[in-house]
Amino acid sequence: MDASMGYVRRLSTTGDNLNRLELPNAEREKDDKQASKIFLHGLIIRLNTPQDYLKTYRKSSVVDTQDILGQKPSVVEQKAQKIDVADEKMEIEIKDNSWKLFYKVSDSPPFYMTLLFALQQTLMVLPFCVVSTIMVAQSVCAEDDNDLKTQLLSTTTFLSAVCTVLQTTIGVRLPVYQGPTAGYIVPLLVISGLPDFKCEPMWKKVIFNVTTGENFTTDEPDIVGYRENIALPKLRAMQGSLILAGGIHMLIGLTGLVGVLLKVVGPLTVVPTLLLLGIELNGVMNTFCETHWGVSAGTCLTSIILAVYLNGWNMPLPMYTRGRGCHIIRYPLQQVLAILFAILIGWNICCILTYSGALTSDPNNKQYKTRTDFGVDTIERTPWVTVPYPGQFGSSEFNTGIFLAFFIATLLSVIESIADYYACARLSHLPPPPLSAMNRGIMIEGFMSMVAGFFGAGHATTTYSNNIGLISMTRVASRRVFQMLGIQLVICAVIGKLGAVFVTIPYAVLGGSSILSFGLFIGVITSYLQFIDMNSPRNLAVVGVSMLTGLMVPNWVKENSTVIKTGSEEFDKFLIMALTNPSFFGGFVAFILDNTVKGTKRERGMAAWALGEIQSVDTQSQIEEDLDVYEIPILTKYLKKIPCMKYLPIFPTTHQKIINAENNLRQIKKTNNIEMT
Repeated sequence: MDASMGYVRRLSTTGDNLNRLELPNAEREKDDKQASKIFLHGLIIRLNTPQDYLKTYRKSSVVDTQDILGQKPSVVEQKAQKIDVADEKMEIEIKDNSWKLFYKVSDSPPFYMTLLFALQQTLMVLPFCVVSTIMVAQSVCAEDDNDLKTQLLSTTTFLSAVCTVLQTTIGVRLPVYQGPTAGYIVPLLVISGLPDFKCEPMWKKVIFNVTTGENFTTDEPDIVGYRENIALPKLRAMQGSLILAGGIHMLIGLTGLVGVLLKVVGPLTVVPTLLLLGIELNGVMNTFCETHWGVSAGTCLTSIILAVYLNGWNMPLPMYTRGRGCHIIRYPLQQVLAILFAILIGWNICCILTYSGALTSDPNNKQYKTRTDFGVDTIERTPWVTVPYPGQFGSSEFNTGIFLAFFIATLLSVIESIADYYACARLSHLPPPPLSAMNRGIMIEGFMSMVAGFFGAGHATTTYSNNIGLISMTRVASRRVFQMLGIQLVICAVIGKLGAVFVTIPYAVLGGSSILSFGLFIGVITSYLQFIDMNSPRNLAVVGVSMLTGLMVPNWVKENSTVIKTGSEEFDKFLIMALTNPSFFGGFVAFILDNTVKGTKRERGMAAWALGEIQSVDTQSQIEEDLDVYEIPILTKYLKKIPCMKYLPIFPTTHQKIINAENNLRQIKKTNNIEMT
């Protein structure tokens, strides 16, 4: 059996020495009636006798006949009667199934568990919705306009919810969250530095003092007037630019250009691009964690203990059923809800520190954002019902500089999404997604980016990497959880005060809870290097040069942007935005080197991205479901009967590559004896 699928050990023994057989972590019943039972935590033990006697034991630390085969005690006791095997040969097979998911992509957890799983995801994504909203507000000089920020937050949350539901239902159909990811934060930072977007001081009121006869100014700006004359015109310019960039994004998926990209964009391009993106965003993580490093470290450590150190441990939980009454069951609740528990514990720590006076009450101090009463006034100001709609900020306009920034973000978003789809498929124990599913996913992203432009969100929606890392940690990959996440986000967007409650989570808690999930994603991206021949000097040079130049050049251009003068102001803006974006520049260097330096497909790792190469590339994958999981419900079987559908790249067809991929997958299952449960 393949090592990646766990391990299988076959031992021959007789009934006389069965009780003397030494197995790691094994437990035996002292009761003579159950002397032939062996329990090995986290493993499945099969005892094969010459009479084909087979007993399969579930994971359990409680020796109970009700836990065997999941049948009633009366039935099990008959099957588990003591057998005299003194002179019989027995074969013991031990298989490790601890790698399996608790809930697969097509599984539907109980409703109450689905709510909790989705709530955990909601707590993960809402803070970054807030961060993106703040970045958009800063870009349009509305950082102090809380009313506009509240409206932007409602719009961002609403669009993220709709896009997530569409993506998991008719898009790529993987358990992914669609939201304002890091790829659009860097362009917003660049936009803030453009001459046209520099913020002027808000107009201050001039008051005539009749007592002294002198004029003086107050410190209260005219926020409403500033919004109408300064902020909204800039936001409208972002709207039109985003609509055009989103249209290009949608066409890439609709026309099937993803297949072309897969021929030239491989792991050697994706890994430097996304790693540089993560390195660039460490400042954003520091913004949260630096408010209180102790709370952040405690929250992060809690999530690591629950999800990593206690991995494989089943928590005892009280349960009541009509058949058995009150009893104890074991379930890994601490792992599937690790982030939720970590946030709640960190939040309570902040509450204790706040009311004990350990945290400063100075609003100008960074530590102030760790207080639990920080942002409470936001709940009071937020209306009960807020319904976003297209054109809520006025008619769309266009700006070339902003369009170029969003166009660069669009290219990065497509590359990131392709990598995310593969990463999500691996963590969800699925075969690589077919081209039709990826084309649909890119098309949905582009379409919702256009919609975001009409709504005035100021950013596009794309695949959210942190939530993919959370799948690996909690081992919950159910599509229903992410659909419930979308429903919860719609409720938070429409019921304004409910969404404002999540916004009050202390910054230090948000930073600490995000470290593990974001770190897991970076680890998954780094794991793509296993498909590359890292003993090849060619590949080492591509990775090293692209990473180094991706760090050097952007830092130099940021400090010396005035030296770039080509004679065209618009082209200067484009160069500045391209050269100051580490992920774009480093990814571009990796792309050029990977496609110009001679190397085989296997050496470059391109086989890992080919649709029909599942068997040769990923024979050690832990696959629990087949390609049917990517098909659109009900619609697929009718589309396959229409001949012209094979020419539309967004619909599944009977293309020979898909047939080959399905055959390869079946061969993998047959070879590795994969259990489909």
